[in-house]
Amino acid sequence: MIRLLLLFLLLAAPLRGDEWWAWSLLEFRRTETSSTGLFLGNRLDDEDGAYVQIASPRHRQALLPWLDLGLGLSLLSIESPTTGERFWQGRPEVELNPHVNLGPQLRLDLRNRMEWRWNEREEIDIHRSRHRLQAAWTLKQPLGPLTRCFVSHEWLSDLPNRQSLENRAVPLGLTFRLSDQADLDLFYMLFSVRQQAVWSHESVLGTYLRLRF
Repeated sequence: MIRLLLLFLLLAAPLRGDEWWAWSLLEFRRTETSSTGLFLGNRLDDEDGAYVQIASPRHRQALLPWLDLGLGLSLLSIESPTTGERFWQGRPEVELNPHVNLGPQLRLDLRNRMEWRWNEREEIDIHRSRHRLQAAWTLKQPLGPLTRCFVSHEWLSDLPNRQSLENRAVPLGLTFRLSDQADLDLFYMLFSVRQQAVWSHESVLGTYLRLRF
């Protein structure tokens, strides 16, 4: 496990992370067609961004063998590290997510999410859509705790103005099986944001821990 973690860090080190994102999913109920859990997240950019915390109960329901419905209700705390100013944001969410297996090891997922955002700063009160295409390759034989590799690209758009807001590209992601109840993703992301028609770009190192109870 330690050797594989070091390998990931060596691969990502030349692409120095400007931000750190840490996600967790606590799954409390799962059946063959549904799951219910609590998503928690932390995001830190102490140079030119914000410290963001999110808590979001979420439910997934299979509508068809190839299509899932997702529902979420998120509460975010957004704080400026430089000024200490903080505000809250509420965000109902709904998703329609098709997926397909292209063989025993390769799977494609397309997440289509609508978000309605209300917060204390009306000037950034933008409802948006999100679309993420992910390809995941499950190893035929696990390499120690390493079970999966994945890549993804997500684009976020301003719904009223139909303008692109963000792009999130993951050229490298690894999934580790920690136990029968826990998996951990390590990923590197290229994060692009559009503000007043100007795009800025940063790199992100992130983790995603999934726990099943």
